[in-house]
Amino acid sequence: MMISAQGQGYVDDAVDGIAEDGIYVSPEVPSAPALHDQIAAEVGDASIGVAVFSDNAAFEASGPEIVAELAAAHPDCQTIIVAVGDDLSAGSRVLEEGEAMRIANQAEAHGGVDVALTETIQEVIAATPAAASPAPDAGPFVGIALGVAAVVALAGVGIGVARSRRRGPTGARHPLPEPVRTHVQTLQSLTGEYARAGSAGVAGAGEVAAEVGAIAQNTTELFERLDRKGEESQRATAAVEYGETLRKLTGALDRDYLLDILTHPDLWDDPAERVREVRTAVASFSAELVENIKQVNARRGLHFQVSLDGLIGRRKELQAWDRAFEQADGETGPTRAHD
Repeated sequence: MMISAQGQGYVDDAVDGIAEDGIYVSPEVPSAPALHDQIAAEVGDASIGVAVFSDNAAFEASGPEIVAELAAAHPDCQTIIVAVGDDLSAGSRVLEEGEAMRIANQAEAHGGVDVALTETIQEVIAATPAAASPAPDAGPFVGIALGVAAVVALAGVGIGVARSRRRGPTGARHPLPEPVRTHVQTLQSLTGEYARAGSAGVAGAGEVAAEVGAIAQNTTELFERLDRKGEESQRATAAVEYGETLRKLTGALDRDYLLDILTHPDLWDDPAERVREVRTAVASFSAELVENIKQVNARRGLHFQVSLDGLIGRRKELQAWDRAFEQADGETGPTRAHD
């Protein structure tokens, strides 16, 4: 039985645990050994990998991202089920697209995580065709809530097993400086929320999930490369620039703004225009982020030309959010080097 592996990240531990017996339960989860045995009894000889984490795992990756990573690491598993706290995510190579996530989301409403996991496993086994086997060219893990297009997009920017592992020595500097790290964690959480909305039929939410996931991953990639190849002054400048822009971006993407507009367009004035504004800003920022990664690779100076001040300035709701954030944080906002 595999419950933990010292010196690794949450996802690394789960990869190892599933390799051992198909199940990983973090030692941070109450009654981990008993829960492991309960899950094992439910899974039996089904081709299902299960990983259970405390809420802390969300600081490393969202549930859908963990599903994608475990699926890439264990192509022999037909279905992967992940619990991060009380939040379940699931994906399957043999069920219809989004079906595994639908089962998991439905189970969440019926009790605690142990009850939800039991119901999810039972429903997945019942829904799996008797002779189910993934096609040889099945490609990416298509059952999770992000859907085929989103998983392909996320895989394209490296949210697979090639993602940087947190195996550095104790006390080593985190690749993401504050406040960039906090904003990236928020984006990772929002990726899962948009993915779930997309699986529930909210138009455009799955595409946004892929875009937001790409930004979170590429921001981490940029700062990791700055650590290896860049100068300290470059890293410090990037921390200020991206800390400011990511703050505004997370506000526009927040569940109370874009996600709510996509989910309840009838409750907003000019919903299509609002969505277009945010999607355009996301695309511009994402493109600049990739260009700066290329600049680091070529050992050239970084360029910061994308400002979201225009987006914030056009909407009173976002202006109010920005003011409230600055007041709560006791800051006046860093000055941008370029507008």
